[in-house]
Amino acid sequence: MKKLVTLTQEDKLHIALYHVGYSMQGESSIFILYTENRKIIYSIVIDCYEEKQLNITDEILKEWGMEQKLDVLVWTHPHDDHSLGIDKIIKKYCNPDSLIYLANVFSDWKKYSSICQKNIRFLNALNYGKRASRRWKINSLVHFPEVMDQIEFNGQTSMRKLVIQCVAPFTYVGGMQGVNKTFDENKLGIACALTITMENCYLNFLFSADMEKMTIEALLEEADEGIPRVYNYIKIPHHGSRDALNLKEFFQQQDDVKKSEFASASVYTGKGLPDEFVLKSYKDIAEEVACTSNIDKKAYGIGVIRQDYNLTEYVTKTDYFGTAASAANEITCV
Repeated sequence: MKKLVTLTQEDKLHIALYHVGYSMQGESSIFILYTENRKIIYSIVIDCYEEKQLNITDEILKEWGMEQKLDVLVWTHPHDDHSLGIDKIIKKYCNPDSLIYLANVFSDWKKYSSICQKNIRFLNALNYGKRASRRWKINSLVHFPEVMDQIEFNGQTSMRKLVIQCVAPFTYVGGMQGVNKTFDENKLGIACALTITMENCYLNFLFSADMEKMTIEALLEEADEGIPRVYNYIKIPHHGSRDALNLKEFFQQQDDVKKSEFASASVYTGKGLPDEFVLKSYKDIAEEVACTSNIDKKAYGIGVIRQDYNLTEYVTKTDYFGTAASAANEITCV
């Protein structure tokens, strides 16, 4: 269902984009569209983690005064490094009108970790015994190329539309799990592309979760579905694993495509990720590449990459907290 938001010329719009990572594993992404006076127009949280009871996603949302106001929450897949604490985020920041997307985890849910089982039980309980009109908007069956949400803007503003499109999973990839010897939760994972239509250009953001090789191969075959090839921001899939490096081919499918603006990864030290070769390879498609830990100095810790997009002046400022540095760049209109 399309939503309509009225803005005035005085509403100077910004986007605050956060990529949160932890010392050994775990990540979260936060997208907030807001005005200069910090009025929140639209908000999204993708995944969650906490370390030693420290939940940076919770801290950021609390700072923004987001209690019971979150528009969209995406739990991409049932791996602990994307799941720990997400039940707390839903309880504290979502409401029955929030759109909650999750991988198809309700069937055979006991095969997942205790952390993920806790999240599934919590989500089940939200709608237990409730009439249809009072049920929370929980969707565990979203797949490519569905539109997950769409906002249209009117009034005296240069912003026209915001669309979130599902990029993964593919039903015929996740559906092959039954014939595999080992079950791969990543094949169920939700990835999404967010596109903002401005008066004279587009802004594109890709949240790729832990997309793996087979899913990306399916995406490569769907060149006619209108998925952008150039982005203002790319969340590098699978913590910078070589298993997802073929996503580069997707960005390079069209001739003479200019580079994306920014790409970032988080760490999974137990598997030696991100792979430094992968990060260097992303320099071929993105002007700037970053990580939530300082890989060059082997300094692993809690890190936050925060980008602020000024949609009036078309300038973005990037700040690094914890284990990184800071920089500033101009926004590239696609």
